[in-house]
Amino acid sequence: MARARGQAFLETGRAEICGVASRRAHRAARCAAELGCEVSWDDYRLLEQTRPDAVLVEVPHRVQDEISLWALDAGFDLLVGGCLASSVESGRRIVEAAARNRRILEAGFQRRYDPAWEEIRRLVTGGQLGEPVMAVTTALWNPDPDRWYYDQEASGGMPLTHMSYCYLNAVRWILGRPTTVSALANRVRNTAPGRVAEESCGALIGFESGAFASATASYIGPEGMTDPQPRFICAEGGTLPNADSPPGKETITVFRGGRSEVRAFESEPSPFGRQAAAFLDALESRREARNPPEDALLDVEIAEAVSVSAREHRIVSLT
Repeated sequence: MARARGQAFLETGRAEICGVASRRAHRAARCAAELGCEVSWDDYRLLEQTRPDAVLVEVPHRVQDEISLWALDAGFDLLVGGCLASSVESGRRIVEAAARNRRILEAGFQRRYDPAWEEIRRLVTGGQLGEPVMAVTTALWNPDPDRWYYDQEASGGMPLTHMSYCYLNAVRWILGRPTTVSALANRVRNTAPGRVAEESCGALIGFESGAFASATASYIGPEGMTDPQPRFICAEGGTLPNADSPPGKETITVFRGGRSEVRAFESEPSPFGRQAAAFLDALESRREARNPPEDALLDVEIAEAVSVSAREHRIVSLT
């Protein structure tokens, strides 16, 4: 992801990579070379020597918290590659640091910059399909159990690390303010101490409008069961992003009035590229982009509520 986002910045023609850091020097050097950069370190604090305008962070979540706070307090604007933080407590500290230092802070959920998702939002929020009823989405995956994704402390938990691939950030961008969370979870395959507490989890998220989202995520993903595409169901129709869209052209199917219609959208630049350009615009204008810190904190709050609900067998209110 560091390479993908770094390349997206280069492709805007408006940015250069001035330094790369990783805890392993050889990995930092290899990534830097791939991004046309000659400077790399095994200590992220040394990035300050390159005097960057902004920092991109793509690391395991617990380490991400530390780097994010350092970057903001050092006076750099920040793009966090995924969720804002590993916990609500850390997220609040990061939001406060951004405000205190008057820094631009963007979370990396790029679907809000996807033209197909922009069209879904227009259709659902514009009332063209009737009143929103629900969104349904699934994310199944088989990660290496020895990687940080399966480590509860390093990852912040599966609902934070992987349930985000149920596109919850984009779903709530469309359905509005979430109010309640109810969840169930189990742990079947990898039950060793320190592994994620919720290996598989299903959640219902209620919204102020009365609509809800059903999200199911798991670190058990049978081969071939890879359809994560979310369905938006409204009173008079619905939408479905198509998993078999041709390269460079995203498509969605719109259902309305007993008929279906496929709509296509050019995906060049990619959502990563569009977000990179929006982030650069934000640096110049000092106006937040589409995933500002206060809003991004809500994704962490939802993930924490999912875990609490699953462990305590109760509905959790989001206030």
